[in-house]
Amino acid sequence: MEPLTLAICDDLPEEREKLLALLEQAPIPTACAQFVSSEELLDVFRPGVFDLLLMDIYMDGMTGVEAVQKIREMDESIPIAFTTTSTEHTLESYRLSVLKYLEKPVKQKDINDLLRLVKLQRDSAPRLTVRQDGMERAVPLSRLLCLEQRAHHVFLFLKDGGTIQLYGKLSALLPQLEGQPFFCPHKSYCVNLAFVCGINEEYQCYQMADGKNVPISRPNRAKAKRAYEDYLFARTRGDE
Repeated sequence: MEPLTLAICDDLPEEREKLLALLEQAPIPTACAQFVSSEELLDVFRPGVFDLLLMDIYMDGMTGVEAVQKIREMDESIPIAFTTTSTEHTLESYRLSVLKYLEKPVKQKDINDLLRLVKLQRDSAPRLTVRQDGMERAVPLSRLLCLEQRAHHVFLFLKDGGTIQLYGKLSALLPQLEGQPFFCPHKSYCVNLAFVCGINEEYQCYQMADGKNVPISRPNRAKAKRAYEDYLFARTRGDE
């Protein structure tokens, strides 16, 4: 079973140790990184690195709520659970789409239920199934920025900075992306519209969240603009 990758952020070492002990007893395996402040977590946080954040609310310096506000600007969907001794931030938790609100001392059942929920969400998320080195691999679409055909290989660029290289054709993978927010602006590219930051009209390309520029072919210029605008409109309405 692939472990869930967690970040524990709490300025008290004894609180981090308590959470680690609960996680070690949980039925779902985890790999945990520890952070002693919101600032330390924000320095390394990148979308796609963690499956779950366990955030203390009351810490020296930036509070957990303030940190999650910044994290939500970078990643709208990562599961987050607050760990706290007070329930006064319940409304803020709802506004920030926090998955759970765990009161200290955190109980084993609370951790077990949380991990099951996060694993269910991860496993049920739309994925692209590919074959690499004779092995089948499922790549969550939420991690996939774009696909690029180069000669006889397809490169998958991931939001955590990783790249997957496959032998084959881009066209063979496209049927799996139907109905998802992906668009092909060029015969050699397919992009996840969720990671498009804008369109460079001068150079006619999509500007991606990782800094990559994806070219838009002349015949696709109007369609590319319409696809991006339709995606933004759907997201504003809450359809995405």
